[in-house]
Amino acid sequence: MNKILMVEEEIRTVQKVEERLSLAGFEMLSAFDGRHAFQIAKDKVPDLIITNAVIPVMSGFEFCKAIKVDEDTKSIPIVVMTEQHRMEDSFMFLGIKDFLNKPICMDELEIIVRNKLNLSQYMQEQKTKILVGGNPEIISNCQQLLKNDPHWSGYFSYNIDSFLREAIKYAPDVIFLDLLMREFPTDELIKKLKLIPELKNTSILTYYTVPSDTKDALTVQAHMIEVQYMKALTQEAGAKEYLGPFNPATFMELINMYRKDFGV
Repeated sequence: MNKILMVEEEIRTVQKVEERLSLAGFEMLSAFDGRHAFQIAKDKVPDLIITNAVIPVMSGFEFCKAIKVDEDTKSIPIVVMTEQHRMEDSFMFLGIKDFLNKPICMDELEIIVRNKLNLSQYMQEQKTKILVGGNPEIISNCQQLLKNDPHWSGYFSYNIDSFLREAIKYAPDVIFLDLLMREFPTDELIKKLKLIPELKNTSILTYYTVPSDTKDALTVQAHMIEVQYMKALTQEAGAKEYLGPFNPATFMELINMYRKDFGV
């Protein structure tokens, strides 16, 4: 069942919209101010947000901007309610193109909702989901590389607890892991991931980070021994492929072999 978050201070409007869309088969969430709405969006990740342009605590524009820049919520489609086309230009600056004039026509509302959800589902189905974990610098690099790629939806985690939560929440098609995670052995993490039913078809790819002090031959040698040892353990645990040292120049080429539309 599709989840819709309604953000509106006027209780009667919320009740009317919830009644109409609940009868149409949608699960409704509601918030009366921008801060509360943003927290619900982060926690529940609705399929669609309908918000008034004017709401308390955070303005409608500030709320929509927060949604659009947050990694967990940026792909959620938004419909904005305005009065007589006011303020629409500012929302269009955020990439929002769907508006409802108040007072709301319920038939128009349901049509827009159905259209947006169909589009959203189609786009999501076409994208390959990847979850990246490990070295913060590598994660930052991956965020930048995946940011504007139309084929990938990227999710990122900096610690073991959030990594497992993100894996269960998003059921990624691909997981990209550092061989030498300091917080928890990578092979043990892969074993945990393999126990999650939603991840049975997920491709787990591993990489390693080149030491910053590459001039010290003994450090490099010890590092590579550890890499080779963990490579064997992670492949035994269920990793699909070892991709070698992380290189921003080849990252997209390597992971594109695992895109859904490539049939891998």
